[in-house]
Amino acid sequence: MRNYATSAALKARARQSLLGHYLTLSGAFIMLGILQYVIVVPSALMQAIPPIGMILYYATSFCLELFFSIFYVGIAFMFLGNACGQYINSGSLFTGFWNNPGRAVRIQLVPSLLLLLPNLLPQILLNQFFLIRDKKWLLYCLIASLIFLPVKLYVQILYSQIYYVMLDFPDMEPMECLRQSRRLMKGNMLRYLYIRLSFLPLTLLGVLSFGIGLFYIYPYREQTYANFYLDLVANRQGQTAS
Repeated sequence: MRNYATSAALKARARQSLLGHYLTLSGAFIMLGILQYVIVVPSALMQAIPPIGMILYYATSFCLELFFSIFYVGIAFMFLGNACGQYINSGSLFTGFWNNPGRAVRIQLVPSLLLLLPNLLPQILLNQFFLIRDKKWLLYCLIASLIFLPVKLYVQILYSQIYYVMLDFPDMEPMECLRQSRRLMKGNMLRYLYIRLSFLPLTLLGVLSFGIGLFYIYPYREQTYANFYLDLVANRQGQTAS
């Protein structure tokens, strides 16, 4: 019989394991944010030269999404290790570069391709609004975003465990990591969605605090997600043993 932890229990575990580690984990998010700003923002300047510049920008954005998957492995490593009581430091953010970075890129390729149109179309419509300042394009962007929202959530949740699986099974092939994430999330997608939505009010407060509160909220959220994965694995192992 499966005995999943409640959202409140997972969050309580997260708060407990974060004691004394907030500075390290927040520092990793700051480092990643700076890297993303330095790398991503200059690429946005390509849009100033339509249409070739915009095509190059969208292609570059897709490639950068794959590139940053290597850093997301580091984030998963830090929070998974912290949940298990292991020593971590801000340098662990670069763990993905020391452990077959190409594997992370290949794993991320599938969800990125599945989300290519849902991410790209609203962005194209929004850029069209900024170019000609016609509000109908803003409306089209909103409609497209709402239509694709269920698809984006489904794909994101279905493959939400891929980096944890990758770290837990270093010899597992990329496609098998994707299948393992799907197996783990079978029957648990609504649980994950509930946990994800439960952080929206805190995130809003963090934004209203000029971003200062996000240094607390981001580690809290990611630690809860890591605990969610460990809870999934523990229940799956318990079911196999029984």
